[in-house]
Amino acid sequence: MYPMRCTCGQAKKHWEDYDAEQERKKRQEELDAERARKRARIERLLGKSGIKKRFQQRTFDNFITDTAARKRCYRAAKEYADNFAAIYPTGAGLYIEGSNGTGKTHLAAAVALQLIEQGIPVVCKTSSDLLGDIKRAFDDGQISEYDVLRAYKDVDLLIIDDLGKEQCTDWSMSTLYSILNDRYEDMKPTIITTNYGDADLVRALTPKGHDDTKIKAIISRLRETSTVLTMAWEDYRSR
Repeated sequence: MYPMRCTCGQAKKHWEDYDAEQERKKRQEELDAERARKRARIERLLGKSGIKKRFQQRTFDNFITDTAARKRCYRAAKEYADNFAAIYPTGAGLYIEGSNGTGKTHLAAAVALQLIEQGIPVVCKTSSDLLGDIKRAFDDGQISEYDVLRAYKDVDLLIIDDLGKEQCTDWSMSTLYSILNDRYEDMKPTIITTNYGDADLVRALTPKGHDDTKIKAIISRLRETSTVLTMAWEDYRSR
């Protein structure tokens, strides 16, 4: 039985606030349920988040911020993770470019680990592993290529590490375009890391003799919807 609602001004304001809070709770419960279904589907199709053992300890707490540039990139990535609930509907991502050993993958993994801890569906894989998952679906009678592609397109946050390092073929170009274009159109956040500048990345992702229009479109759309972090300094691993 529902309580009778007084129609005086003070009571009306109370019930408006009450109804708004109930609606907010309902939407959150629906979002949590949808995310639980996504996590179960991702785990069935792709396994866990995809973060390799070496990077499962790469958190924000142990990212080294010994220079102004490293602090700036750390703050941008941490603010992204801390504010993901507000960022998610906008489809905004991170585009992390730079040289080897500068902490690009560390920051991407730190974002993933923080959000996974909050129950948010995240997939974090190298571009080579991502494409390998789809190829394996060809030979797997239990799952289809479509299902694997759908998982990559639908996950709340997709992180593609080392973009440009995968073997370049017409199929890889078309597959990456399909995933990233769908995520762009559906306003799904994506984070990428790459060692390449724009021109070199276009060359790395475009098969010889093929038109580079799709790759240029991918890079343009990633940059359009992302905060760009350039991490170009000494390789920390060589110290």
